[in-house]
Order: sequence, then C-alpha cells, then structure tokens
Amino acid sequence: MRTIQKIMNETLITFGILTAIFAILTVFVGEEAKSVSSLFESGNLAIPVKSVFQFFVLSFLTTLLKNGMYSNYMIKKLPRVLRQIILFVLCFILLVIMILVCGWFATNSKLPWLLTAIAFVLSFSSAIIITTILEQKDDDKMNSALEKFK
Repeated sequence: MRTIQKIMNETLITFGILTAIFAILTVFVGEEAKSVSSLFESGNLAIPVKSVFQFFVLSFLTTLLKNGMYSNYMIKKLPRVLRQIILFVLCFILLVIMILVCGWFATNSKLPWLLTAIAFVLSFSSAIIITTILEQKDDDKMNSALEKFK
C-alpha cells in the first residue's frame, strides 16, 4: 500500500510540474505554436483536456520507470551512474513514443524534435543534479548521526 501511495504522490508531483510548465508555455508561445503542435491547439487560451490526460499518463509511466530503476533490486545490481543513464534513455524513449502516439507535433519537422531533445536534456539533468545534492545532504546528516552514536 505504501508503494502505491508513493507512486501516486510522485505521479501527481510530476504531473503538476509538467502541467505548470505547459501552462506557462501556453501563455507565451501558444499562439505561435498553435499550428505546429496539438499541445497548443487552443492557442494561448488553454491546454487541451486531451493533453492534460496525456500528461498524466506520461507522468505515471515516468514514475513507474523511476521507481523501477531505484528499486532495492536495481540499487544492488547497478551503479548509480549506470541507473541514471538507463533511466535517461528509457524516459527519452517513452517521450518519443508519447509524441508519436499522441501526435504532439509533426514528426517530419526537425525543429520540434531538436527543441524537445534540448528541453528533455536540460530538465532531466537539472533533476539529477538536484536529486544528487539532496541525497548527498541526507547522506551527510546520516553520517554525522552515526558518528554521534560511536
């Protein structure tokens, strides 16, 4: 039950961040992107409801991948850097599949793919850096607590 709650919490956090990012993008580039992407088919007025559900599916599947890669089994089997690389590749493949299945933009145009790749690399890298810093901070706290007990 705790795992299900953790997955739902992480899904909703990811979904909230993703939706907030697209809400901001919609305001600033919605009219220009209207003809390029189905994500912006309402221009700068709204995010289409179908896109909101697609974001939720993407958030849920990303959370499942992340929890699978950070499971106790995978932590014991693979070094951290390798797990992060595999997670990066799997999430990017998932994103490409979602783009193709949901028709988020024309697949014959190079610019949307390039912008998607850049945005993905920047956001994924930022998340890894932040996570690494927070984990290091927690490790330092645990180590100092262990030193007090010795």
